[in-house]
Amino acid sequence: MNDYSRCIDQWNSIFSGESCVVPSTQKLGIPVLDEALDWLCDGTESVLDFGCGNGSLLFSCALRGMKRMIGIDLSRIGIQNALLRAEKMQAGSFLFLEGSLERLAELDSESVDGIILSNILDNLYPEDARALLAECFRILRCGGKTLIKLNPYLTQEQLEEWGIKTIAGNLLDDGILLWNNSTVEWRGILSSYFAIKRDAEVYYPEHDQTNRLFFAYK
Repeated sequence: MNDYSRCIDQWNSIFSGESCVVPSTQKLGIPVLDEALDWLCDGTESVLDFGCGNGSLLFSCALRGMKRMIGIDLSRIGIQNALLRAEKMQAGSFLFLEGSLERLAELDSESVDGIILSNILDNLYPEDARALLAECFRILRCGGKTLIKLNPYLTQEQLEEWGIKTIAGNLLDDGILLWNNSTVEWRGILSSYFAIKRDAEVYYPEHDQTNRLFFAYK
């Protein structure tokens, strides 16, 4: 496993300053992301969120009627907050695990109906991202759904303007890590593991950023 200490420190710092409030509604207020979670939860009873942070997406899944939620994250504070929030939830059963790829070995093959990979695949070293996809393929049942959200693609002009360093190839140092593949390149990588139903874009006006979203099946 590669070194993610900077990532852990950053997210521990972010989660240290938050209150452990649970959502009162299933809607996130971002239409395309709400549509994606509706799709994921339809006919789905169990879901794994790898890189779950404080569990927010899993709580939205529970409020949509999903029964069993599993979250894995490197951030100790994020998992602590997720556990505290889970105690306040009136719906769903939750399992939150601190750690990374090694925790996936604890999950049986074809043991979940859905998987969430939200802004995690492209914040990993490429070899770890591919290992994660292979493990997700193993853990997901046949016909199960995978919802994948990726960070914005950065152009060469943006890299130069913002002074972002290249580690090797498309792997960048943007403060933590960014595997900076285009949407076409990501579609090719993901298609090696899953059948992509469609893709979409999620715009965050407060950051003026557009994330890429893939709806996929095993």
